[in-house]
Amino acid sequence: MLDIVINNDVMREVSKMPTQTKAKFIQQLGQMEFARCAEDPFYWLDAKRHWVPYVYTKDEHPLWKCLKCGEADDGHTFNKLKLHLRDTHNIDEDNAIRIQAYYTPINPIRPFPMHEYFRPLINTWLTKQLVLVPKSRDMMATWLYLALYSWDTFFHRARQNFVQSETAPKTRDLIKRAFVMWKNQPKFLRDVNLAKYNIGPFNAGVITLDNYDSELVGFPQGAGLVRQYHPSGMFTDETAFHPDAGETFAAIKPAIQAGGRYTGVSSAFPSWFQIAVQDQFSEEN
Repeated sequence: MLDIVINNDVMREVSKMPTQTKAKFIQQLGQMEFARCAEDPFYWLDAKRHWVPYVYTKDEHPLWKCLKCGEADDGHTFNKLKLHLRDTHNIDEDNAIRIQAYYTPINPIRPFPMHEYFRPLINTWLTKQLVLVPKSRDMMATWLYLALYSWDTFFHRARQNFVQSETAPKTRDLIKRAFVMWKNQPKFLRDVNLAKYNIGPFNAGVITLDNYDSELVGFPQGAGLVRQYHPSGMFTDETAFHPDAGETFAAIKPAIQAGGRYTGVSSAFPSWFQIAVQDQFSEEN
């Protein structure tokens, strides 16, 4: 297998190769990078370690980049465009069309942001079977743990990972987010382990990767839906708002004890999740 670092110089040389040679070389590059990603989720997630980002997120909230600020600008929401011009550039403008002429829209498909506080969270997920994370909205905790379960599914054989939210539509949205991550990877990674998205058995979405016999399956809340399965892992989002979260955990606990993992993430709400976080669980409960 190849052992090289992909950069602009390498890709420039690849572009000069004859078509068949180039196709074979890129296939080998894909196998090499796939193996590196499979070994280390940090490598897959961190855009700074690649020639191009490997992982992308999708943000339905439009952002605009200020043309006067240039690359230093991180973007602004629609309601802040006028304020930014006034406070930063001393431009007092009321006409909406003229205001927007100072901006350009930012692509909603954006590279995964590798925040420093993600690193201890990832290390904990890699070493602990049970992880419960209270969150605030701006932490991107849902995206992070969805990415980790996606990584486990995309790059490893015979994985069956579950994703659960409050309803089938909300869960389906999470599975679609995971598919955004898969389909926006470079083609040389996608080609190693092809993925398909379908509505799934519970209208909650499923991603199947036939080459590796792995799948990421969406479930709406309900302990009875998961009891018959023995998955590799389960991620529940906004767990505090699942009325039967405790029963679901009890149903999945045998899979955890057999070597699987469970991750619950939620904003604050009095519930089983709150008690579980405070008690940190014991062998008896």
